[in-house]
Amino acid sequence: MSASPENELNVRITQVGATAGDGPYAMTFAVANDGDDDIRLIEARLPHVVLRAEAVDLSGAPALAVGRTTTVAFAVTYRPREDSNEPSNPFVILRVVLGEIEWRVLAQLAVKLDERGAPTTTTAVLSTHRVGFSEVI
Repeated sequence: MSASPENELNVRITQVGATAGDGPYAMTFAVANDGDDDIRLIEARLPHVVLRAEAVDLSGAPALAVGRTTTVAFAVTYRPREDSNEPSNPFVILRVVLGEIEWRVLAQLAVKLDERGAPTTTTAVLSTHRVGFSEVI
C-alpha cells in the first residue's frame, strides 16, 4: 500500500523487557504499526539523562507492515534524578517514514523500578510530528 498525504502515522511504543543488575540495562521496546500503510523505521533514540542510550540505526530493517510489531533494543544507562527540579520524563524518539514523508514519534515514558531493581517504563504520552511541517495559529 502506498501512503497518501492525508494519512496519519499511527504507532504504539511499549517496553517489553529489561534486565536487572547495575547497568547498563538491556531495554527492549515493541513498536507496533497500527496505521493503514507500511512504514520504514530509520532510527531510535533514548536521549534523556534519566534513561540514555546510543542511537540505534534501523534504516536497513524491512518495512514494518500494517498490523505488525517489531522490537528495538537499547543498552541503557539509568540515572535517577537527584532532586525534584530535574526533569524526570525520559522519552523514546523514533524517526519513521510513511510514504515519502519523514515523521518523528516521541514517546514520553514514566519510569519505576521493578522488583529486581531494573527500570521499567510505561508510555505516558505519545505524539507524532511530520518533519519540516509546522502550522502557524
